[in-house]
Amino acid sequence: MFVLLNIEQLADDLESLSAEKTHKLTFKVVFTIKDVPDTFTGIVYENTTGEFQVEHFNHPKGNKRKVITLKNKLPAGAFDKIKAQLYAVSRGETVSFPLELETLNKRISGTPRK
Repeated sequence: MFVLLNIEQLADDLESLSAEKTHKLTFKVVFTIKDVPDTFTGIVYENTTGEFQVEHFNHPKGNKRKVITLKNKLPAGAFDKIKAQLYAVSRGETVSFPLELETLNKRISGTPRK
């Protein structure tokens, strides 16, 4: 089970964005996955067509790889729910925590299927 516990607003990181992107939020997501606490950081920005996007930076080191691993552990579309929460926070909306999402149960190679 993935549990989103909090979205912390960090100091604006404008250096990580190119000129055509409008900064909305620099964040740290606090969560647990299978009861193990963890975090990832990033930026919400608005692109030239007015769409909100999420970009992950590599602070702390390995953060981008962590996000890829996390996306692989969640069912299709689940990460979109996390992004929706990020977009709501960046618009100043009130969001409620915790947000619980199911995780995938991958079969370990060499073990029988149940």
